[in-house]
This record gives sequence, C-alpha cells and structure tokens, in this order.
Amino acid sequence: MIRLLIWLLSQPLLWAGLGVTLGPYFFWRGFRLLQRKRLIMDTPRSTVRAAALGRVEITGKAVGPYTLVAPMSHTDCLYYRLVIESNPQGDLRESIREMCTPLFLDDGTGTLMVFPQGAELLLPPSSERSEYGKLAFALTRYSEGNPEFAQEYSIKPGDTIFVLGTLRENPWAKKDPIAECNELSRIGPGFVGPGEADLLRREAYPYLNPKLLSGATVASAKQFDLHPPVILMQADGPFVISTDSQLELVAKLNLKSLLYIWGGPAAALWGLWEILNRAGLL
Repeated sequence: MIRLLIWLLSQPLLWAGLGVTLGPYFFWRGFRLLQRKRLIMDTPRSTVRAAALGRVEITGKAVGPYTLVAPMSHTDCLYYRLVIESNPQGDLRESIREMCTPLFLDDGTGTLMVFPQGAELLLPPSSERSEYGKLAFALTRYSEGNPEFAQEYSIKPGDTIFVLGTLRENPWAKKDPIAECNELSRIGPGFVGPGEADLLRREAYPYLNPKLLSGATVASAKQFDLHPPVILMQADGPFVISTDSQLELVAKLNLKSLLYIWGGPAAALWGLWEILNRAGLL
C-alpha cells in the first residue's frame, strides 16, 4: 500500500491532473479571500462604548461570570466548539457541538455580550485527536458512529479576540420568567446557566466535593448584564472570531489571496501543458 502511494506521488500526470482540477478552485478561492480582506478593512473599528448598530469590528478580552470545562482539553473556557468527523459505511460526516456561557468582550470602555454560535472561528485548536484516540473518544457522549478525527476550539477567560459581526438589538433583553425559571435554564439565545455549568464541571471532575463550590464561578454575576439591550451575533453579514488582531488577519488574508490568485492559474496551466505534452499534442 505504501509503495503504491509512493509510486502514485512520483507520477507527473497525477500532479498535472490535480493542477488542472484544483487550479481554478484556488483562483476562485483567492478572490473570495480578497473580498473578505476588503470587507474587514472597510468595516469601521469601534470601541464597546461607541459601537453603533450594524456591522462592527471590536477587539477585547473575553470575560464572563462562570466557565465551562472543554470536553477534550479539560480546560476552563467560556465557549467551546467540537468538530467531529466520522466515517459510517464510507460516508464521511461532520458534526459540530458547541456550548457557551454568557460571553462578553471587555475593551476597557465597557462590556459587550457576544453569542458565538455559527461564527467562522479563526482560532488555533485547543485540542485534537485522530485515529489513535477514536476508541476512547467513541466511549464518550460527544461522538456518534466511528469518529476518525476530532478538533476542539475554545475561548478562555482573558483571551484577546477580534470579532467582526453584526451588533443588533437583543431579542432577549428582558428575562423570560418561563424559559429561565431556574439555574438549569438556558439564558437568552442559549447560554448555559450557572447550575448547568456546575453540573457539567462535576461530571468532568467526579472527585469534587459535592458540599463545596465546583469552581465554575470566576466573577460575580452582578458585574454582567445577562439581558443587555444589544448583542453581537450572527446576522445577515459575515461573523468572524479570531485570536489575530485586525492587522494580522488582513496581512494573512492578503498573502493567501495572492498565493491562490497567482498560484491557481499557474498550476492549471502547468498541468494542462504537462497533459498535452505527454499526449504528444505539443
């Protein structure tokens, strides 16, 4: 099997076919990245205090009243997203599980609630697990079928993050006495309540003393308005959360777009030339 793979990789026609096939896609992808770069540059950067309704860019530290335990890395976080790839009967499937406590951005001028569900996360993975760990991971409640690969992304208290999104009026600005009747109820758009966060932590660390606090609380809930008048979340436009600054993100997008825009056509032309030359048409 390994020898066959090495032989295939040594064939110029294989690379020529890949160049002809993937070159146009990379060319298209480059323009999409260029469009994203221009969008970020054209969106006004704002502070929390001066932010207006609509598309905004805000940078600040992630804060919140209590934390979750990320399922793979077992670290304290305010939000995690678990991406699991499985291959039942040869059909590759991807499932996403995410959970979040009330998440706020603090830039020194104030705090702003962020609901990160559905965001494009430009974060380094906090943990990943491939084939070697799939048996152990299959025994947890986070996976279904035969997981082949899993990645975890998380936002931890104190992380500096850049957010491009839409600031809108908060539909959950008033507490719903029915939907939020106890500590196990979800808050607003779906934030985990303090009681559920405590239960999840005790599930992750079963040796915790049930008579003592679990340690999920990191700040007084009185410091945060859990039903603010506005919220930053996914709407009609793009929604990006990144650990890179605005300048770093623009620089990376600029480099990638140039590589794709110029490299895609070059790979396609070389592949076409190689195929025609091997066929004796040149």
